[in-house]
Amino acid sequence: MLWPLWNRAVESRRQDAIIDDPWAVALVKRIDYDYARSFGKPTAFHPIRARFGDDRIRAFAERHGDGAIVVALGEGLDTQRLRVADPRLRWFSVDVPAAVTLREHMIEGVENERLIADSALSEAWMDQVPNDRPVFITALGLLMYFQPEQVRQLLRQISARFPMAELCFDTITPLISRKTQRGLRVTRHYTAPPMPWGISVDHVEAFLTTVGWSPLSVQTYADPFPDRMRLYKWLSHVGPVRRALAGGLVHAQSRENVEV
Repeated sequence: MLWPLWNRAVESRRQDAIIDDPWAVALVKRIDYDYARSFGKPTAFHPIRARFGDDRIRAFAERHGDGAIVVALGEGLDTQRLRVADPRLRWFSVDVPAAVTLREHMIEGVENERLIADSALSEAWMDQVPNDRPVFITALGLLMYFQPEQVRQLLRQISARFPMAELCFDTITPLISRKTQRGLRVTRHYTAPPMPWGISVDHVEAFLTTVGWSPLSVQTYADPFPDRMRLYKWLSHVGPVRRALAGGLVHAQSRENVEV
């Protein structure tokens, strides 16, 4: 939770900021933690991911208006609900009980928001979300922490339960996944958690069709803001390097939605 929070807060203080997240800045000040010691030099990856999700939720709200639903899976201490700030949206935040308790303590609730203390892998949260209207599912910074079969099953279940759904998530590559499972040290003082699910950005579209989704866009992290990721953007055009290192930003819609 703290790593993306810190990167969003640092980004928000830049003159050329990708996102405006004063709530992240305030949270970083409240939480007594040595962010730089653990996470090292700030990066644009987490802010780009946040902006990617924000933009697609805003466009979703414009298309569907009052009563449209957002389900944020594994939201942690993200402040996306506050950044998007669209009163037309009903917002469901699904996270494990300890994370929900922390969120209730650290982030003030807003109108039309409901917190659900449950694993994203449980079908129980799906029973609490209406499926007769457009639903946007965001799973940014989450799926890579699940086993590959868990990811496949979850995406199939969501597509089947929510026929008018859109989805966004991000990916890491199989190489990076293997490194995290061996213990990927971000700095001397922080080791990234194991991330069992990795997929090449070039294989995402084919993968989506096997789990009930149709791709709307698949990008690398460098595509939305290439001026902030110039080396990464250049490397993303080199096939073997792209497949080995380039994380993906994915936007999809359920295949039932396409057929409608």
